[in-house]
Amino acid sequence: MKKYGVILEKGATDWQIFQQDEKGMARIELEGYYISAHVLPRFPMTVEEDGEEPESVRVRIVREYDGSVVKDWTNAGRPEKGRWRIAFSDVPAGGLYRIESCLKYDQWDCRKCTRGDMVHHIGVGDIFLIAGQSNAAGRSKVPVSDEPCAAVHVLRPDGEWDMATHPLGETTDMLYVDNFENHNPGHSPWIHFARILHQELGYPIGLIPAASGGTPLSWWDCREEGNLLDCAWKLVRRGGGRIRAVLWSQGESDTGPEACTYEKRLGDFLTLARRVFGNPMLPFLLVQTNRCLMGTDTDQDRGFGMVRQAQLSVMERMKGVWTVPSADLPVSDAMHNSSLADMGIGGRCADCALAEIYGKPRNWKGPLPVKALGEGRQVSILFQGVNHWLELFDLEAERLPIEAEDEEGFIPLEGYRTKMAEGKCWLELELARKPRGVTQIHGAWRAWPRAAVPCDGQGLPMYSFYGLRVDSGAESAAELE
Repeated sequence: MKKYGVILEKGATDWQIFQQDEKGMARIELEGYYISAHVLPRFPMTVEEDGEEPESVRVRIVREYDGSVVKDWTNAGRPEKGRWRIAFSDVPAGGLYRIESCLKYDQWDCRKCTRGDMVHHIGVGDIFLIAGQSNAAGRSKVPVSDEPCAAVHVLRPDGEWDMATHPLGETTDMLYVDNFENHNPGHSPWIHFARILHQELGYPIGLIPAASGGTPLSWWDCREEGNLLDCAWKLVRRGGGRIRAVLWSQGESDTGPEACTYEKRLGDFLTLARRVFGNPMLPFLLVQTNRCLMGTDTDQDRGFGMVRQAQLSVMERMKGVWTVPSADLPVSDAMHNSSLADMGIGGRCADCALAEIYGKPRNWKGPLPVKALGEGRQVSILFQGVNHWLELFDLEAERLPIEAEDEEGFIPLEGYRTKMAEGKCWLELELARKPRGVTQIHGAWRAWPRAAVPCDGQGLPMYSFYGLRVDSGAESAAELE
């Protein structure tokens, strides 16, 4: 079909989210061409026939829900060789908006302007990149109520903006084959995450899925063997070139021999990604690796423990990196989070973002082990960030998912007790024998942590940790009494 009037070629598409700047504004640059003509057959006269030239191309932005003006009709100037350009430098955070265009003639008012293209359902807000492996992409096929939200949009792998629906990263007509998925993705945490942010912040949220199932960290780092980071950057550029933060869930594929180097490689990768995206403080929200039911031995357990500890350690040593605990959540198969787990992760990540990125009061960290002291058969672990109490579910000592290990091997637990004071909690362990040599404590570290994972009074689980060294000392729960 032949086009007439103002044609918009570049700058905005239906459902697009524009990343706001630090002032809560976005710059929207539009470009196109025009063909001046009266479209209806009973008005065949064209501009060329009567010699009348258009005064200008005009563009405005209105609210989609009621048509009220956000940016009034703005003159793009007299087109040159049929082409026009215009830039709105201060479109406020919000939406959904509609872009309207027209050709304005000298003797016509804006009610009778020649037709122009329109762009629907755009918004100005924050955009989050989704990266990592299968639990970032989402694998659960179990039904759960997580319906679409008109203010949550997705840049699909085909490069087109759309209202966000599950599965986010399905690869129909995908642009970059390196992100090819061998399996169809399913439910993921991120629509729920974005919906919470929209409810709290009041503006639209955009998602750019770039995760790829089964990918080790090396596939994301061009200095090792992969270019997935480059593919993610290409998607971001297609989506406007700027993002607010990265949602990262990865690690299961690095629990083999390479686990001992994972902490350094993860930190190096985060630094590289910040450089690629042009933001040295680009926020990263990490999800600590959840449980895995696949057959494992102690070496594999140690791999999971080291990866989880690395995810915890980078939060402690890198600014703008935060790790969300997940060891208490259910799985839908041997290694993938269930739909209910996705909802839990999405909620925890939203609370983390609201607290750390947006400065709102939210509790999101689980009980965090900060030191361990030992004297004789007694070892005391100090946890910070414990809301109200540390819930151990009245487990028998041998079923507690916390283990002591010295130079001779694992030491059975014979008992424990806790004491709270001002958000801190001492967990005092009674060991079956006196440790010998260097002693370490591991918590919820095995591929499949034993029994229930301790949590606080708000249901936030203890962080999985590995290799917490026990120093000599007598400070304990008794000293808080």
